Amino acid sequence: MKRLIAVAFAVVLVWGLPVAAQTLVEVQLVTATALKLDSQIRLPSGSYRAVGQGVERLVAKVRGREGYGRWEAYTAKGIARNLRNAYVHQVANAFAVAGYLLGEQKTFQVGQERHTRYVFESMDGRRALLYVIEAPDALVWLVGWSS
Repeated sequence: MKRLIAVAFAVVLVWGLPVAAQTLVEVQLVTATALKLDSQIRLPSGSYRAVGQGVERLVAKVRGREGYGRWEAYTAKGIARNLRNAYVHQVANAFAVAGYLLGEQKTFQVGQERHTRYVFESMDGRRALLYVIEAPDALVWLVGWSS
């Protein structure tokens, strides 16, 4: 009986590893697409990029959105949602490499969602707003550019 259990475990392990590896590879590949608005800044996108009317509803949740436009929205659900810190770190590093410095960071609770607002400023006065919404079932980050 022990041998049967060991064989069954080995089969499940060998069959499950490629699936987990594929998911990890997909998550890593998705994080390598360039943002259209500033070619030096790379944001996680790919299958996570939100488009359509849903983006307007997400932008409506942004506190202090006045003065910002050309919004892009990105979402991560399921296992990828747990990579919140990696996504924010990657985006902040991309802004820093492009010459934008973090000028402001605020976090606040809105119902069951945690919102974090990051304002980046370049040396020539351009500003970008990174707005992260952590919901129980999804992670959303929006980027808006000063007008």
